[in-house]
Amino acid sequence: MRFGSVDTFMEFGGWEYRMGRPIANEGFLKALLTYGTYDSYEFFCPDVHHMERFRERLESLVPSPELRSRVEVSLHVSLAESLEIRGYDVFHLGDFTYFMPHLVLLRNRKSRKAFPVTGVTHSLDGVFMNLRYMELLLAGLTPYDGVVCTSRCALEAVRKSLYEAGARLKETTGADFSPSVRLAKIPLGVDETFFDSVDRREARAYFRIPMDWKVCLTVGRISPRQKTDLTPVIEMFSRIFSESGTDRWIWLIAGGGDDGAVKDLEALLAQAGLGNRVVLFPNFPEEAKTRLYGASDFYLSPVDNFQETFGLSVVEAMACGLPVICSDFSGYRDLVVNGRTGYLVETVWPERLPGFVLENLGVLDDSLASFYMAQCVALDLGRLEDAILKLFRDDDERRRMGREAQRRARAYRWREVIGSYESFWDELRQEARKAEPRGSKAMRNPLVSDPSLIFSHYPTRRLKASDRVTRTPLGKEALKGAFQPLRYEDARACLFEELEGYLLRSLEAGGRTVEGLRDGASEALGATKRQVDFHLLWMMKHGLVECAQAGREKGEDAFGSGEGEAGPCA
Repeated sequence: MRFGSVDTFMEFGGWEYRMGRPIANEGFLKALLTYGTYDSYEFFCPDVHHMERFRERLESLVPSPELRSRVEVSLHVSLAESLEIRGYDVFHLGDFTYFMPHLVLLRNRKSRKAFPVTGVTHSLDGVFMNLRYMELLLAGLTPYDGVVCTSRCALEAVRKSLYEAGARLKETTGADFSPSVRLAKIPLGVDETFFDSVDRREARAYFRIPMDWKVCLTVGRISPRQKTDLTPVIEMFSRIFSESGTDRWIWLIAGGGDDGAVKDLEALLAQAGLGNRVVLFPNFPEEAKTRLYGASDFYLSPVDNFQETFGLSVVEAMACGLPVICSDFSGYRDLVVNGRTGYLVETVWPERLPGFVLENLGVLDDSLASFYMAQCVALDLGRLEDAILKLFRDDDERRRMGREAQRRARAYRWREVIGSYESFWDELRQEARKAEPRGSKAMRNPLVSDPSLIFSHYPTRRLKASDRVTRTPLGKEALKGAFQPLRYEDARACLFEELEGYLLRSLEAGGRTVEGLRDGASEALGATKRQVDFHLLWMMKHGLVECAQAGREKGEDAFGSGEGEAGPCA
């Protein structure tokens, strides 16, 4: 069984890459290689630099050499050739929009056997998502391709979006673009370490919180545009903490945010008089996460933003034994059982967005559009306050719900999730075995243009079969090993020493036409016409060979004086 992906499921950068999608994708990769049962896993990287970083990170992510021995690493530029010569059982992507349409088209043209292409959902609220759905429909999705939706709400949003995109395309073109892709609900997972007990006393000491205080925890991006507008909850806590008997209650807020967002939140807390009743812990070190949960009594996530489709931090909190109070919103309602593992707080939204939002979509920045949409989401504040007070005051209820939350969270362990993926892939593979051959192998990708056509007028001229190639003195030195052209790593990956040597040796007795070199290299090495042309042009670039048009002497102007000539748009 062979798994492939053009994703590395890794992102390299600062704190913002340790929340949400990057964490989920890296967790998936670790679990896939730990619990997956396939014989080999091939990952295609953008360039040599990414390939090296992928290998380095993989050593720490999957310490077992035996597990890593199943991993192969290739480059994106070798994908089309690999699809032609290797048999894959599935390709899976860490996002279902970016690479998936192009991979489906490439598979339909190049692969020697049908196989499923799948991708997973994350945020679905981007302004230009409708274009992404149109790309998927234009790509020629099959019944054995699949979109993995992390929640019921995500699945329904994808289903409606695909049909909406198909309807828009039909209005424009008259053609039927009804989607045939399979949708499946498979959640994100959490690492087994979240179920390990954390020393509560040590965790409280880390944050300097007394053992007899009650702690409400919120973890997530510190951003009203991308996560949650906390102002209604800040106002509520201001009222709660003004009551008598609440002097040993605090609210702990942790998460990633830029300096501006953190300062804005600090100002709001100070304005509400909560400066000494709220502990703000922005951009915390990774090792502090389990301490956050271990130091807390219950978890609060009043999310109102449509970028949220699952709620990974909710499951992490449950795995650590915390009851959860959260919005009855999106994927959250799949996670929390109201009254048993915590409380779901009702949300309300308008039937139609205000005109200033709806009519300006496409112009508004994505995050600002999300912010305005979220400003129309209202939580039942009375219900929210009752739930918060209940869990602050009722120790028995809090412990009972915490135990039930942890029990329920076991279904979200990565080993269970990877099993669900493999079952889904197996169903799709069975469907692929029944597939009829797809369209012509020569069909063109409708999603990208051919630069060799679009930009054909940029250079002075183009390489022709009749052009005559000769070797330069520098080329002779290169063949003897006395000169080595400097090579970028990413260029080196596309150059074959054997083909370079063959071409230089073929010019030993004098010049040859491009066509003659193509034919000779094909017979001797099985090289394609385009491989030969690439090597010839690269060697011309470095002065190893020269090339002249048939019937022209070297240095003769190929275009005459050029006076009076103009392009078609002049």
